[in-house]
Amino acid sequence: MDHCLIYGPDIDGNRKLFEQVLGFGLVERVLLEDGKTDLATWLSCSHKAHDIAMVRHAEPGKLHHVSFLLESWEQVLRAADIMSMHRVSIDIGPTRHGVTRGTTIYFFDPSGNRMETFCGGNHWYPDWKPTTWTWDEVGAGVFYHDRKLNERFLTVVT
Repeated sequence: MDHCLIYGPDIDGNRKLFEQVLGFGLVERVLLEDGKTDLATWLSCSHKAHDIAMVRHAEPGKLHHVSFLLESWEQVLRAADIMSMHRVSIDIGPTRHGVTRGTTIYFFDPSGNRMETFCGGNHWYPDWKPTTWTWDEVGAGVFYHDRKLNERFLTVVT
């Protein structure tokens, strides 16, 4: 397992818990239209691109996805071939993120949970300044090649 993305209304409180109590550091963030409020944050307690991500969402206690680490872009592409052969429901990908710079495929398990294969991404160091993405950059931040989000990716949570 590489990381997970959780949804909820109090990502400011979550960030405080993860940073001040658990020792995580802020790696990247996306700001809302006001240019001050976090829409999403990516935090790490290691040198990985992130260990957990959080998105502001009105409904508490929601999981967006669980991610599994692959070692190369070629393995991500091979995973896409295997998913296609077995008629796995692919949500998005293969593609690249702007945030973290990782390569990815999102898919659904038979129970409807979103999963991800993830590879690469930036290594993070605690003395680095966090990368901030603005509201007008959010599409490219999440899906670098398409530069846009789709409604299903934003609304399907478990």
